[in-house]
Amino acid sequence: MENNYFMLSPVPAPPDKEQELAILFLDIRNFTGLLEAQSGKTVIQIVRRLFTAFNQIIKKFEGKVVEIAGDSMYAVFGLQTGLKESVNNAYQAAKVMFQTVGLYNEAYDEPYYGGPLEIGVGLHAGNVFVGQFGLDNAPQLSVMGLPVNIASRLQAKTKELDNDMIISEHAYQLLADDGAIAHYQTVQLQGISQGQQVRLAGRPYSNRTQPNLDYLMAISG
Repeated sequence: MENNYFMLSPVPAPPDKEQELAILFLDIRNFTGLLEAQSGKTVIQIVRRLFTAFNQIIKKFEGKVVEIAGDSMYAVFGLQTGLKESVNNAYQAAKVMFQTVGLYNEAYDEPYYGGPLEIGVGLHAGNVFVGQFGLDNAPQLSVMGLPVNIASRLQAKTKELDNDMIISEHAYQLLADDGAIAHYQTVQLQGISQGQQVRLAGRPYSNRTQPNLDYLMAISG
């Protein structure tokens, strides 16, 4: 008797729909270095607390976290709003998340406790496929398409370009914030054949030493 190892679901998932969304990728800088320098348990607790705060910020600006993987977070904006509003919401959420990290860093005296905790953000917008997908009967929000890959690569590019926030030119042109003056540049992204026009909208990373996470744990409650 032939064994059937691949069974189709008796109830097919709803088809994906195309939708224009703002896509934000965030990564904690030098996570491996933190794990090497500090207690792994302490580092993970700090990251979880930060991501809990980031999730609340994202929801406040009508966004949705799609995935958290280790030291990285991926969120989309615009599931219930138009594209321009969603890009501005994503940008404002990013600014608040940077401020949140800043509060951690301002709460200790650098000469005694080392350098700051830092994050990198990539922001893009475009037409993607939105649906529900999951293994073991646990469907979750699924967002796929080239704009997702570009947003992810923009976040990774923050390391090379030494700028903690990179926004695609397409998303930048939708911003209503007059203060979002950023340096224009064309970059090559890994796995993307066409050069991408971007804006360097953040700040250079610090070259200082890592923060004392035991102290950060104490001040964060």
